[in-house]
Amino acid sequence: MSKSFDIIGAPFNQLGFVTTKENTVNGIRRMDETSWIGLTDWIQVRNSRWHSDIVDTGDVPITLDVQELIDSDRKDAALQLYSSQLKSKLLETYHSGRIPITIGGDHSIAVGTLQATMEYYQRDKKEKVAIVWVDAHADINNSLDSNLHGKPLALLMNQYPYNDWDIPSDIAVNPEDVYYIGVRDLMRNEFDLINELNITNYDMPFIEKYGFNAVVEILMEKLEQDYDRVYLSFDYDALDGSIFRACATPNVGGLTAREALHLVHTISSSPKFVGADFVEYLPERDSNGVSKELMVKLIDSVWGFHL
Repeated sequence: MSKSFDIIGAPFNQLGFVTTKENTVNGIRRMDETSWIGLTDWIQVRNSRWHSDIVDTGDVPITLDVQELIDSDRKDAALQLYSSQLKSKLLETYHSGRIPITIGGDHSIAVGTLQATMEYYQRDKKEKVAIVWVDAHADINNSLDSNLHGKPLALLMNQYPYNDWDIPSDIAVNPEDVYYIGVRDLMRNEFDLINELNITNYDMPFIEKYGFNAVVEILMEKLEQDYDRVYLSFDYDALDGSIFRACATPNVGGLTAREALHLVHTISSSPKFVGADFVEYLPERDSNGVSKELMVKLIDSVWGFHL
């Protein structure tokens, strides 16, 4: 059975190390002088020539209410409100039988996308969902220090006991269902929490020891054996920051382009795959357009085209 996809823009980039009011999703959509490809044109190619079913549904915009909360430094409340709006958009896609591909924005948008996924599959269908988190960072900071874009998993797991955060238990993420890929830059409290919660962590030393293809095989065997559904959350900074620097926090020593494409294609090829995030790409830091071309190719690999 062929898959149908909805592209959902989530240009919420207000809670990271570098904030911007630029629409980061439009930077991937459009063609410009630095790149031969844009996502909008490529969707048209896939639909018209390859008979794919891909619809760009537009953006979940930053409303005035959300912006006012940000401007008044009530960022937790701003994230709660934006996440609820994004969650509603994804639930529409799920209820229509389609697969959401959400493009950020910073990684805090996963608070909205994963609440929708856990509500639709974990709560309503009683299905077990695995979350593959591809990132240089663990994003499980459970302290008040630093930025909210580094805390989405802590928020989703109810490991962040501040500012009235509380995810309903039936849609909260279980630590045992999270699988890190490519992590290499941890805060000390994140290191301790990962060990305390026994989260599976295929970090860069693990990948270096066993080889990337072997790690992907280990991961997929686990997902196919133990889960009903799989969700992918891909942060641009998982890539090798010595080459791919179009983000706020490029981190040297990450995944190659080919490794990332192989991983995304392998996960999305599973019949259990139910959605993905692609986050933290900043068009204004992509001086030669190479990173945009890779982002388009990564998304294209979700649809089944990865060569």
